[in-house]
Amino acid sequence: MAVFDKKPANVQAVIAELIRRLNDNSKRLRLVEQKILSLESAISGIDQNAVEQFKQAKVSSDKLNAEISELGNRMGRIEDETRRLAKQMERAATKTELREIQGFIDLINPIKSNFVTIQEVRKMIEELKKQQPSQLPAG
Repeated sequence: MAVFDKKPANVQAVIAELIRRLNDNSKRLRLVEQKILSLESAISGIDQNAVEQFKQAKVSSDKLNAEISELGNRMGRIEDETRRLAKQMERAATKTELREIQGFIDLINPIKSNFVTIQEVRKMIEELKKQQPSQLPAG
């Protein structure tokens, strides 16, 4: 095996060049692996951020939907109350009707009106009889 012990200088140079290239490629491979790990870490961070933002957007959307629903409920209650008030307004008296009622009240109000009692009427008739007995109708 003496043939293999002696290597030509050319073969040794080729082997050295292959080893150098292999080392170079190993360094490059490690750099590529590091960059891949860095990219994977960045992508993972972006994914987590996107998931968190999605959760926040969902919470905001849910709150907004709840507020919209509450506004719808409030509008419904306002519409119901408006209808109820409109019905009450239809049953309420108008200004003209109130003036008529006030006129009737003023007409029969004993404080403002000059009502006489039966005894006062009889007394007035007796006084009239005394003053003008011949002018009274027979009755």
